[in-house]
Amino acid sequence: MIASDLHGSAYYCKKMLDCYEKERADRLILLGDLLYHGPRNDLPRDYCPKEVIHLLNQRKNQILCVRGNCEAEVDQMVLEFPVMAEYAIFSLDSRMIFATHGHVFHERNLPPLQPGDILLHGHTHIWAAEKRSNYIYLNPGSVSIPKNGNVPTYMIYENHCFIIKDLQGTEVKRLDLTDSILSLKWEQIHSTNATEAFDQFCQIVKQLRAENGCPWDRAQTHESLKACMIEEAYEVVEAIHRLSETKDAANLKEELGDVLLQVVLHSQIASEEGIFELKDVIDEINKKMIRRHPHVFGSQFVPCSDQVVANWEELKRQEKKGKGLERENELESIPKAFPALIRAQKLLKKSGVDQDNSVKDVLKTIQENLEKLEKKKEIDRQAVIGSLLMDVANLASHYHNNRVIFSIFD
Repeated sequence: MIASDLHGSAYYCKKMLDCYEKERADRLILLGDLLYHGPRNDLPRDYCPKEVIHLLNQRKNQILCVRGNCEAEVDQMVLEFPVMAEYAIFSLDSRMIFATHGHVFHERNLPPLQPGDILLHGHTHIWAAEKRSNYIYLNPGSVSIPKNGNVPTYMIYENHCFIIKDLQGTEVKRLDLTDSILSLKWEQIHSTNATEAFDQFCQIVKQLRAENGCPWDRAQTHESLKACMIEEAYEVVEAIHRLSETKDAANLKEELGDVLLQVVLHSQIASEEGIFELKDVIDEINKKMIRRHPHVFGSQFVPCSDQVVANWEELKRQEKKGKGLERENELESIPKAFPALIRAQKLLKKSGVDQDNSVKDVLKTIQENLEKLEKKKEIDRQAVIGSLLMDVANLASHYHNNRVIFSIFD
């Protein structure tokens, strides 16, 4: 929540803090002029700086503040949170927010801003939420002494929107940051950390699925995207091969992004259908990683990686049993959507056949099946070829060579 220009009003300070509670905001950003009314303003209602000091100090760990032109050094002596910074800089959705009071930096004296950045200040007592030619201008207005016929207002940020509200919580103005993504050129996309980059990416996907988005993206369903997920996964595998051979990571970076697109796109579709949200997907994998690694996040000891794998499978089995998903035949749990050879290796591993037979035994069986195919006798060739493929998959497992599966057609 963002507010400005209290000017010592205990009445409006209480109103502001009531709004802060109702909004359940994480932080309260104050843009200066907290305690004194200033020589150009009339006294606000219930002018009592000492009461305002008491009210704000109770929230000292939740307040971020910049200095207004009415602040003095003595104010810092009585307020238990920093109030003397001329400006503060935040990162939000791959943008910079330059927060200041507005008496030094403002629209006529801009700070250094990149395209799409946000200038946030108070001082004028007039709310604003506008897209300018090269930046976004925000002003929450004044909580206690509004001007230009306005009512007392504050601002919140939620779901990528800045929303100006009156003290009854009624929306006065809304500015959606996702709309401005459309005006950015791809060269202007920049972020300072992974969280911001991911957030912006999710908004791009959301916009692609929106009413005025891309016809192809809007037409997609979980069913229509199945082939895309498989193709993108194989392209990642190929990019890993290329990285191993050439040390070129650019292709892997690109292909991992394509897989991420599939994850976010499926999550966006599910959100639109009211099934689940992207955060639910992330929460689920977070819980799974902690649950399946008791030797890292708990007190369990494991001597080697083989034991980690064994524990993983046992925990997985227990989880499925708890959800009522455990099957009498474990082989039925292997997805039928797997490519044939990968599914064959999974079946062999689950059944224990890959451990029961030695390499010599597998080679012998392969030879026997080849001889059956060479004979002119009437045989079930489809069954023999299937057995032969299963044996080849078994042989690859014995040599721990999964690359065979991915390089058959190299």
